[in-house]
Amino acid sequence: MSAVPAISIVGWSGAGKTTLLTKLVPELASRGLRVGVVKHSSHAHPLHRPDSDTARFQEAGAVFTGFATPAGVQLTTGEAPASTLPLLLTRFSGGVDLVLVEGWKDGPLPKLEVWREGLGPLLASSHPEVFAVVACSLPLPAGLPDGMRVLDAGDVRTVSDLLASRVKSDRGMTPPSPADSRGVARRPVRRWNGAELASSQEDDVAVEEPLEIRVSGDPVAITMRTPGQDRELATGFLFSEGILRSVEDLGGLAHCGRPGEEGWGNVMEVTPAPGAVLDVERVRSARRGTLTTSACGVCGRRSVEDLLAVCPPVPPGPVLRPDVIARAIERLRDVQRNFARTGGVHAAAALDADGQVLAAFEDVGRHNAVDKVVGALVLEGTVRSTRVSRTPSLTRQPVLLCVSGRVSFEIIQKAAMARIPVVAGVSAASTLAIELALRSGMTLATFVRDGRFNVYAGPERLALSQPPGNP
Repeated sequence: MSAVPAISIVGWSGAGKTTLLTKLVPELASRGLRVGVVKHSSHAHPLHRPDSDTARFQEAGAVFTGFATPAGVQLTTGEAPASTLPLLLTRFSGGVDLVLVEGWKDGPLPKLEVWREGLGPLLASSHPEVFAVVACSLPLPAGLPDGMRVLDAGDVRTVSDLLASRVKSDRGMTPPSPADSRGVARRPVRRWNGAELASSQEDDVAVEEPLEIRVSGDPVAITMRTPGQDRELATGFLFSEGILRSVEDLGGLAHCGRPGEEGWGNVMEVTPAPGAVLDVERVRSARRGTLTTSACGVCGRRSVEDLLAVCPPVPPGPVLRPDVIARAIERLRDVQRNFARTGGVHAAAALDADGQVLAAFEDVGRHNAVDKVVGALVLEGTVRSTRVSRTPSLTRQPVLLCVSGRVSFEIIQKAAMARIPVVAGVSAASTLAIELALRSGMTLATFVRDGRFNVYAGPERLALSQPPGNP
C-alpha cells in the first residue's frame, strides 16, 4: 500500500499558516478531496493533560496511548515525527487523498511556504523542498529562487488548484472527486439522432440505491440515494427531523454487515452516545406508516401545521452583498462533477458570509444532498440544535444554502433546523417553501442565474446601495 501524498505548509510563526489551512481544507473538500491535517511543533508540548489517566499510561511506558470519545479517537506515541509520519501516511492511504502538515520546515516533505513581511527571511531561499510561496504581503525580499511560483494568500482557489495538481502528479491519476466514487456507473445506450438508432456504446449514469437508516436497530427511514457520504446523510436526516441535537449525541455511525456481503452498504446503523436519547417517535408521530422516506416526507405528514411548528425562527442577519448570493450558484457548479458526467443528480452547498464553500455534495435526491451538507456540518460540530446550549464555534458559520433545483418546503425546513438563514435555488420555490421562509424569518432567493434572482422573503439581509424600489 502506497503512502498518501503529503505537503508541509511552512512559514515563520505568525505568517498565517493556520489561517490558510482552515481555508484550504473546505475548498479541497468541496472538490471531493479527503484531506488530513497534522500539526507539527518544534517545541515541547504536553500530549495529555498533566495527571490525566492517559498521561499516567504514557509515563508508565505504554508504546501508544489511545483516547476514545464520541467525537473521535486520538492515538499518541512517544516516537519522533520522522519515524511515525511515513507509517501514518501509509496507514491512511485508503481513506485520505492528501495530508497537509502544518510546520516541520526541516522535514523531508515538499513544502508550500506562507510568507509575511517582517517575520524572517524567505525559507524558499534555503529550503529546496519549497515549490511555491503564498504571499500575505508584498513585495517579496531578494533571494527568491528562479522560477518559484508566487501565489496570493487571498486566492484560496488558485492555491487549491496547485495542491490538487500535485495530488494528480504524485499519484499519476486524476484528483479524486465525487465523480470517482460509487455515484456513477457505466451502462450501454443507443442514441436516436432523428434518422437512425446508433449502435450501442457505454454511457455514464447516476447510481441510485436504497439506504435504510436505523437507530439502535430500529428502522426509521428508507431513502433512495447516491451511495457515498452515508454517515453525513444519516446524520443530516436525523438532525433535520429533530431526533439528533448535536454530534455529542452520536455514539456510532456504521454500515451493517460486512464488505462483500449482498446489500452491504445500504443499511446505516446509528447508536446514541452513553446517556443520550435519540427519540425516533418524533418521526413516527408526525408521519403515517412505520417507515418513511427522506426524499418526500411532506406528503406523509399528519399536517402542515405540525411541520411549521417544529421549525425555529432564525435570528436576524447577517447582511450579504447580492453578488455573494449570485456567485454561490457558480460555486455550486464547480462541485457538480457527477452531474457533468450524468446529468442526473442534484447538488447542495453551504457557504459562509464571504461565499466560501463549507460543505458540498451531490445526490440523486435533492433532499439527500441537503441532508449530506447539514450532516457534515453537524459532525464537525459547526451546527447544533437550539435545544442544547450553543457554544461559540471555532469554525466559520454557514450562512447560505444553495441548491441546484427547485426549493421545496423541506429544503427550507432543513435549512431552518440548521440555522442557515439564506436559501438560494437555481429554480422556482413552492408556496409552502415561501410561507415557511416568511414565518422563520429566512431569506429566500430563487431563479439565481446570470447575476439575477427573485427574492420571496427576507430582503432585509441584502446589502443594497439604495432602498428597494427607488430609482
